[in-house]
Order: sequence, then C-alpha cells, then structure tokens
Amino acid sequence: MSEVEAQSSGGARKIKWVVFGMLILLLATVAMNLPRGFSDDLSRIGKGKPAVVLVRDKNAVESMGLMNLLDGIRGQFAGRVEFLLTDYDTPEGRAFIAANSAAPITLVLFDAGGKQVKVLTVPQTAASLQKEITSITGAKI
Repeated sequence: MSEVEAQSSGGARKIKWVVFGMLILLLATVAMNLPRGFSDDLSRIGKGKPAVVLVRDKNAVESMGLMNLLDGIRGQFAGRVEFLLTDYDTPEGRAFIAANSAAPITLVLFDAGGKQVKVLTVPQTAASLQKEITSITGAKI
C-alpha cells in the first residue's frame, strides 16, 4: 500500500467517525426533546381519574411552551390527574381531534368518567391552567 492510499484510507476512517459522532449527537438531542412523563395511551381516559390531553404539534413553539407549562404544575395533581398527549399529525391524533372537536395545540379536559369537560386553547398563565384542572378534580389546590 502506497503512502497516498494509506492517507486516503485514514481520511475515510476519520470521516466515518465524524458521521458516527454526529448521528449519536442527533439521537441524543432527539431523546432529550421527548416529552417526559406524558403517556400517549389515550385508553387511560375515563378509568377513574380526570385526564388532561395535550394535542401537540411537534413543530410549533407554542406546543413546547404548553408542555412546559403543564410540566411545571402537574406535580400539584400527582396521582389525581392523568396527563396524556397525542400528536396531531398521527392517525391516533387526527382521530382524537375529530372525536373531541379539538385542534392542534389544545388541551382537552375529561372528568374521571371520561366525559369531555372542556377544550382549551393555549392558556396564558399557570394559574389559569391550575384553575381549569382543579375544576375537573373537584379539589382545592
């Protein structure tokens, strides 16, 4: 093997490692941006606990803001309210939207029996969302 061939082989190896490293970085970024603690199991609606379903658009900043808002207050409702999510661009999400008169970037509130109570557009404050969720639990914050 000539010196030129050895150098080009080493260069190709470096490129492979750089591409591999970038793929790992991309996967880590995707994993970090997945919602935490939000189930997509909509069959949990009506199973004895009130439920809040976030209909999200993964490409909208408002969706991430709403998810962060929910994440900030859901500890107050731990064990009493199901926090669920569905993506509007999936077959399940589209079916949920159609069945519940919802839209992307909305919250749909259900009572413990699974009856829809309200569809909310993006709330302005954590306090307004706390008030709405409290209304479906029947408890004080």
